[in-house]
Amino acid sequence: MKALFITRKWPPAVGGMEQYSWMLARELNHLGNIEVRALPGRRDGRPPSMLGLALFICATAFCLLRNVHKDVVHIGDLVLWPLGVVARVTNSGTQCFTTAYGLDIVYGYRSGLLPRLYRWYLRLGVRCSRRWLNVIAISNATAQLCHEVGFERIRVIPLGVDSDRSTAVAQGDETVMAPYVLYVGRLVKRKGAAWFADQVLPRLAPDIKFVVVGAAWDKDEHAALIANARVEYLGVVSTEKMRGLRKNAIAVVMPNVPTNGKDIEGFGLTALEAAADGGVLVASGIEGITDAVIDGQTGFLLRAQDPQAWADKIQGIREWTHDRRVAFVRAAQVLIRERYSWQRVARDTFAFYHESRRL
Repeated sequence: MKALFITRKWPPAVGGMEQYSWMLARELNHLGNIEVRALPGRRDGRPPSMLGLALFICATAFCLLRNVHKDVVHIGDLVLWPLGVVARVTNSGTQCFTTAYGLDIVYGYRSGLLPRLYRWYLRLGVRCSRRWLNVIAISNATAQLCHEVGFERIRVIPLGVDSDRSTAVAQGDETVMAPYVLYVGRLVKRKGAAWFADQVLPRLAPDIKFVVVGAAWDKDEHAALIANARVEYLGVVSTEKMRGLRKNAIAVVMPNVPTNGKDIEGFGLTALEAAADGGVLVASGIEGITDAVIDGQTGFLLRAQDPQAWADKIQGIREWTHDRRVAFVRAAQVLIRERYSWQRVARDTFAFYHESRRL
């Protein structure tokens, strides 16, 4: 089988979609003849420019029109759906795939000119490709969105995490800092960091700090956090420091709040990374997060925006004995390695390629 993987999300740009593209391409290469055509990001971690993206799409379409036959063409995300049309025009026997993340659908539900144009663009894509485009959804929540907009051939393949991450031992260094709860992620309203600081933190013991790591995308969210005396905002930190912070936190929190369909946590890769790095995860049981957390085993799912439930759970975790914490973390890491490895993601994706070719 000859396969081509096309993506506009690639290092050195930084993000979950870039991680997906890089890791999936690497693991697929171990399974078959996979060619990658990728648009690298900028050196400062930002995605490519709009001009760079337009040139990449045009150049890739030209290559598809004149290139040798490919059994499979996998398009990295829904934005690139026209390339699937080009691949099918070139050879109707080519099986085309795309990955859906969730935000690439709900963006069109927002207000404003650009979301309205994108909504039209996506509807056109569904109309042109619904009967032959195979969609890989990263969670059941994302799959539901794909069904709602009209796609028909959908397979849920949850994301993975580096298998070598699951080596940390719970709280090996008691001298890192005062007791703290950790948040990791972009500072945007839907991820709930400011909500946690305002609603949950006052219900926790006064000696507990709230440590926040991540880029400040939303100015209001950032301002609300740094104005709180119990919040320690660290910005963006190294991977090594991140792992230490996760391991030594009382709990790592993902306090996402519902947005009434305006935004979505397509999967919640941070949940896997927290558990793999030796942290104890507490997360909102909404959207794609429910596919990233095995409740009670790799973390805990709570009702979103229930501050007392969150405070009670964190206090309970703080009271665990060291032995209980180590046992929980090690058992969670075993499950992460078994169910959420990138090798498993690649195997499931490769199997979907073959199944679609037999239909």
